[in-house]
Amino acid sequence: MDLLRILRSKIDVLEEGDYIPGLRAVLLHIETASRHLLRGQEQEDETAFTDAIYRTNQAFEGSIKEAYRVLAERDPERKRPFDIENFFEKNSIFRQRVLAQFTNYRTGWRNPSVHDYKLDFDESEAFLAIASVTAFACLVLDQITEKTSYLQAKSEADTKQVEIQERLASVENSDLLSRTVQILREFSHQQSSFNINGSKQTEVQVIGQLAGFFASAAPDLEVLSEYKISSEAPARADFIISDNSSRVVIELKRARSGRQLIDTGVAQVERYMLLSNINAAILFLFSELGDELDIQERNVSNIDGKMLILQPEKLRPNGSGEVD
Repeated sequence: MDLLRILRSKIDVLEEGDYIPGLRAVLLHIETASRHLLRGQEQEDETAFTDAIYRTNQAFEGSIKEAYRVLAERDPERKRPFDIENFFEKNSIFRQRVLAQFTNYRTGWRNPSVHDYKLDFDESEAFLAIASVTAFACLVLDQITEKTSYLQAKSEADTKQVEIQERLASVENSDLLSRTVQILREFSHQQSSFNINGSKQTEVQVIGQLAGFFASAAPDLEVLSEYKISSEAPARADFIISDNSSRVVIELKRARSGRQLIDTGVAQVERYMLLSNINAAILFLFSELGDELDIQERNVSNIDGKMLILQPEKLRPNGSGEVD
């Protein structure tokens, strides 16, 4: 797995903004740390491994500064890294998996290297620090991407809010599952306006766009993303949608032809329904360019539940109702 390539690709999908120079600096620090590691290995220069740690520290500080800029919507320029670190530690802004990597790097490398100037690191520690800070930066970038996609989609939907809500008026008093389906259908119609250049969207981008669309089109609904369903099992639903009396699970997958995707997605959503005891769910197969959605219904007998599968109609050849 090429973590640097993954990190680079996550930066490349972002729209231009004041956070981009800082994120590119993060990438450069990690690339430089990797070169220090290689120098230490090839030239048997033990000091290179400590040099690598100092560069990963710079990458860590850059990551939290740009996270502070985007996620907290505050200017990091006049803030000490220590203050920003404490801010994230005390406020529930980072997702749990991001927070875990944040704590791991901070306690394993950042704090020891800052507070003990006589400390030297070896090859294994340098390698682990590079892997740790790169993983952290990747997860931070996912959350930044989701936030920027949310803001962009909400802003776009707000400009059309009246016409969108007119089209959704017919299901305003319907049950939550029916209403959610109609919102997803409207989202699919609007998706091309969230992706003007027609580029391939990541699932994280679409999750952010969908959350932003819900915030504009149905502000009365509670929308939770990356929802941890059970403390006993590693299960996180892409969304839980709630009103005053019911909840709906939504799981997103990129649409493509073939049975395997649907079969795997159905099994995953059924598990979420059983773990959460939520009896209504949607498997949403998205296309970044949007399309009319075909709807299939599945019964989940174990909990007397209903699952709807939404996918672009163009994946259903000749109107046969079968996925090729």
